[in-house]
Amino acid sequence: MYELHADDFGPFERCTLRHSTYPQEIQFIPDRGGCLISLRLEDQELLDGYTSPEEVEFNRWGKSGLLYPFPNRLEDGTYQWQGKTYQFPCNDTTHQNALHGFGMQRPLVITETQLSEERAVVRMSGEYDGSLHYYPWPFRVELSYHLYGPDSFWFEIAVQNTGTTEIPMGLGWHPYFQLAERAADCALRLPSVELIGIDARMIPTGKRYAHTEFMTLKPIGATVLDNCFAVADTQAEVSAHLSGPRGTIRYWQETGPQKFNYLQVFTPPYGPSVALEPMTCNVDAFNNGDGLVSLQAGAELRAKAGVQFMID
Repeated sequence: MYELHADDFGPFERCTLRHSTYPQEIQFIPDRGGCLISLRLEDQELLDGYTSPEEVEFNRWGKSGLLYPFPNRLEDGTYQWQGKTYQFPCNDTTHQNALHGFGMQRPLVITETQLSEERAVVRMSGEYDGSLHYYPWPFRVELSYHLYGPDSFWFEIAVQNTGTTEIPMGLGWHPYFQLAERAADCALRLPSVELIGIDARMIPTGKRYAHTEFMTLKPIGATVLDNCFAVADTQAEVSAHLSGPRGTIRYWQETGPQKFNYLQVFTPPYGPSVALEPMTCNVDAFNNGDGLVSLQAGAELRAKAGVQFMID
């Protein structure tokens, strides 16, 4: 039977969803956008997560955060919408861009739980009132986490425009998976993708390139990845595989109109993990419009992604 418990994690409330028999659990912090800090399937920790409240507070790499109203980078933090110019804070100090919107800082509250022997669902929601001058439009966000025994996890995120005018919106997730002591010791297979061309500031150039390097399972080795890929629109889902000494993750993301049609792959410089990041839009979509959704009043943007873990 699945069970949900809460305890103190420094200044945060930490929620733990676990099964009484299966070696499977997740931990998350609703007050930090529902951020997933631990994911254990088949008794293996799959995330490069957070081990202390201080790490959660600092959140240097945005690990496992839900990303909205845009994922990835926004050039100079600046964009125009309906004839007006807006300026996000530039929190990418290396390239002087804005990163990942503000969803990781917005609190959510648990609104529903469904717990059974084979399946668990936890739903959270939160309201944004449009109070930030660089994004002055209200919306409602809903997030659900799903566990299926003994080896599967997935999430679904939805944003509904609660205002009276259309708004720019993009969604993403930022998980860092860890299956070895070094990313170099893992192997990766990607779905059919096109590589997004970028400039020195990590902003798209408008060009796309064929990419076949990881079409079959291949050791990452010395390869350094911080690339956005456009994935094939299958109207269903696409999958990537990440393998290491601890087992294999089959990572999947929903594709189709206004779904996760982009995938960022990142090997952070500190070494042990590989980020597989679904996005509904391209890098700098508030400026280039690539995959950006103009969300009408009352409409919603919804997408899901997840993992299945296999011990080799």
